[in-house]
Amino acid sequence: MDPTAYYYMPLFKPGAFVQWNHQRETVSHVVVRRNALMIYLVGHEEPVHPDSLEVTPTAFHLTRVPDRF
Repeated sequence: MDPTAYYYMPLFKPGAFVQWNHQRETVSHVVVRRNALMIYLVGHEEPVHPDSLEVTPTAFHLTRVPDRF
C-alpha cells in the first residue's frame, strides 16, 4: 500500500449536507437493514437510496499501525 495514498468515498452521517432532486437536504440518520444502506433526510418519511444522492467525497488516509503486545 502506498503510504501517501488517499481514498475518497461518500460519508453519510447525521447533519451532512447532500444534493437530492437538485435541492440541498440534510441527513437525519442512516440505517443498515438486510445488507442495504438507507439514508433518511430531515423532513422526509421515506428513506432515500444512496445512489440518488450527491455528496462531496471525504478523503481518507490509511496507515498501518503496528500491533501492541
